[in-house]
Amino acid sequence: MKLSLKIKTAYGIIAIADQCLYFLYGTFFLFFTTTVVGMDPGIAGVIAALGALWDAISSAIIGFISDNTYSRFGKRKIFIICASIPVAIVTTLLFTAIDASMTMKIVYYVCMTLLFWTGFSSFFIPFLAWGAELTEDYNERTRLRSFAYVGNTFGMAIGAVMPTIFVDHLVNMGKTQAQAWHGTAAMISGVVFLSLMIGSLIIKEPSNLADKVHTEKMTFKKFVQMFKELFKGFSEILRLKTLRYAVYASILYLAANTIFVADRLYFYTYNMGLNALSITALMAIEPFAGMIFVPILVATSSKFDKRSQFIIGMSICAGSMVVLRFIGITNFLEAALMLVAFGLGAICYWQLMPAMIYDVCELDELVSGKQRQGTIVSFQAISESLSEAVGLILLGNMLQWAGFDGSAAIQQEKALYWVDNAFTIMPGIFMVLSVYMIYKYPITKKVFNKILDAVERQREGQMADLEEFKEIM
Repeated sequence: MKLSLKIKTAYGIIAIADQCLYFLYGTFFLFFTTTVVGMDPGIAGVIAALGALWDAISSAIIGFISDNTYSRFGKRKIFIICASIPVAIVTTLLFTAIDASMTMKIVYYVCMTLLFWTGFSSFFIPFLAWGAELTEDYNERTRLRSFAYVGNTFGMAIGAVMPTIFVDHLVNMGKTQAQAWHGTAAMISGVVFLSLMIGSLIIKEPSNLADKVHTEKMTFKKFVQMFKELFKGFSEILRLKTLRYAVYASILYLAANTIFVADRLYFYTYNMGLNALSITALMAIEPFAGMIFVPILVATSSKFDKRSQFIIGMSICAGSMVVLRFIGITNFLEAALMLVAFGLGAICYWQLMPAMIYDVCELDELVSGKQRQGTIVSFQAISESLSEAVGLILLGNMLQWAGFDGSAAIQQEKALYWVDNAFTIMPGIFMVLSVYMIYKYPITKKVFNKILDAVERQREGQMADLEEFKEIM
């Protein structure tokens, strides 16, 4: 099914909120809590990891519930609309520096982190599942993700670039660092609210997703049964080795992404000694660095399938990261080249990986006879959560072990050495491992079309021969 420009644009508008929040948290939460709130890096890393782990749990629950929700407001849309206001409020509170004892601060930021990721998964999983439901066309899914990537890019710019500009501007106006961060978070929260509301109101649910209204009363027995079905469904889906390879690849790339994104502000500030203006300029390069590769991926999609594009692009990115570690990054131009290289890996992941996971939905339907798009795409969110937890705990404890001091303008040599490694070679290694997992992922364009043909025959009541798909199940 071909999608209209209006639908693809609306999908891209929702994607602004996705990356806006993801990069705001990933880039600044550790930095905010260590330099503004005054927490030890190890404690801040543990809090961030707790939130990420909770995101994994809430993503699984939201995916299952949205798969089984039918209302006059639609199947996925209702979640996105209902999440828009709470997630905006909590984001503002998350970047509010409270005046309290360290124990109370820890309790506060743990609570805000858990609420933040609950709100995030409440709109992100239904949004991601929409991509699989709006079209079953192999190439159209890639095109849809191109619009999502453009939205992601603007979201990344807002979440990762605008904070440094606004915080610096508000401080120059006489605001404290704490007040500046609070005001900046409130501004970004407003953008998130608008993108979720506007995009979701434009997209009309496919007719097969909005043709039933769920009227059965929820009872405790039904609630327990629902969770039994959730665990059963996850168990069934995880038996698909194709999905497992995609999940492994996601976790590995996102660990690289988390470490790189959270570490770069430390690298620019302490290793390179850049001022706020130069850091802001670099932050502005990264979101749009990947944009130059969008038309390349779209143009080559007819010659190379998603799997091949991912392997080639991510391999180039990983190699560049490792090489730049040994060459060294000492000036603005070299740092900009690093961001362009990283942008290639980012576009390969954010545009291609969701589309590859979408393609698993038809394989699952062929095997199980069920449509579980929300549950399946929740595995990508779970991957993000697990990698976020691993990456932030690793970086936070590594900085503490290396002797990083958030109150010091100049860091000791050991701390600078490990900040450098976390910016270059560590992400590169994780990317190489991600490439290997996608090499093992078996769904090519040819294989997908065979799966789709079999699913369509099955929908018409014919028996499908699963033996020919045994190698990818």
